[in-house]
Amino acid sequence: MKLIVVILIFISNYFFLLPLKDRRYRRRGFPWMTLSLVILNILIFIGVILILARYAEKEAIVKLYPFLDVPQLILNGQGLGALSVLSSGFLHGGIGHLFSNMFALWFFGRKVEDATGPIRFLFLYLLCLFTSSMFDALTAVFRGQEALSTPGLGASGAIFGIMTAYLFLYSEERVLTFIAIWIFPLPIPLWIPAWVYIVQNLMVNALIGELIQEGLVQTNIGVFAHLGGGLGGLLCIFLFLHPEVFAQRR
Repeated sequence: MKLIVVILIFISNYFFLLPLKDRRYRRRGFPWMTLSLVILNILIFIGVILILARYAEKEAIVKLYPFLDVPQLILNGQGLGALSVLSSGFLHGGIGHLFSNMFALWFFGRKVEDATGPIRFLFLYLLCLFTSSMFDALTAVFRGQEALSTPGLGASGAIFGIMTAYLFLYSEERVLTFIAIWIFPLPIPLWIPAWVYIVQNLMVNALIGELIQEGLVQTNIGVFAHLGGGLGGLLCIFLFLHPEVFAQRR
């Protein structure tokens, strides 16, 4: 366990990967669905800020609570029930949260959409959002009452699903990535395999999840939602592939 803690601290604090571009060209035109999801998330973020600005902080939280991903409410069919899975996936906790999610969605989503087509991509995205929330809710049963009542929000789970779908489709793709290590003053641009970036993110979340289970750390990061979305994208991408792409991968 001590080794896990050391690895986690090093990865999360001293090692950061930022994807810039890959060499894969789109074959089916502009990624309209990916762009639409990015715009929709931004518009909802702005709209929520404008609406909640009229309330005091505590009252604003109460107003927002039914729209959040709260495992206990989902499992008991309370609040918005399953609809909160959808609503929470389009809410974000701040501009940094929104920007990081939309950056990852744009980078990976447009290439996945190229392999699925826009409508299938939308359904894949929503499926990953669903598996993200359900995995978080089901694992919360074993993590105790605090986990059951802790609300979650954000598109991260769905985006992790899109990232693992990208990994399934383009596992041999190389991505130009800024690699930032604490001991160096500037990030280093390198072409690395796509799986390194994606597996690094999944590994960090898996390690944090293990530490949460052991009661060694507390965090507001929805690591179980990330893992659930990642599993959904990896296991279900073949259901949404464009027939031509599916035929090529048989």
